[in-house]
Amino acid sequence: MDCFYCERGQKLNDLMMPVCNLKVSTVYLVRNQNFPGRCAVVYQDHKTELFQLTPEQRHDFTDDVAVVSQAVCELFHADKINYGIFGDGVPHLHCHVVPKRKGEFCWGGMFDMNGNPDNFDDTELRARAELIRKQIEKLSSK
Repeated sequence: MDCFYCERGQKLNDLMMPVCNLKVSTVYLVRNQNFPGRCAVVYQDHKTELFQLTPEQRHDFTDDVAVVSQAVCELFHADKINYGIFGDGVPHLHCHVVPKRKGEFCWGGMFDMNGNPDNFDDTELRARAELIRKQIEKLSSK
């Protein structure tokens, strides 16, 4: 299988850093923080479409996406969260969670995955991932 989410190798590590595991997903912090707090919520098994999930799995995946989006919205003071589920570039079910602020990069339009790069070193990225993990944990315990 040629899926970097399933392989969990260097290609994935070059793009993202793990934050935590949720009920049916793994949360990754995207290294290019062109939108502060930008994450990917990746379904735990290799699926390519939402309709391949059972109703319960879809519900759990949506809950995972919701708690991640609330966490990054609160931490990074987003005015709006953009959600992206594409899959033609990386055929594994995942959702981009993209916090956006009025007047900043790509406000009012589709988010640009690669533009306006803001790459952190591993120490800074780990600290940001830990903030997000703690916020998710706090929200999940309510």
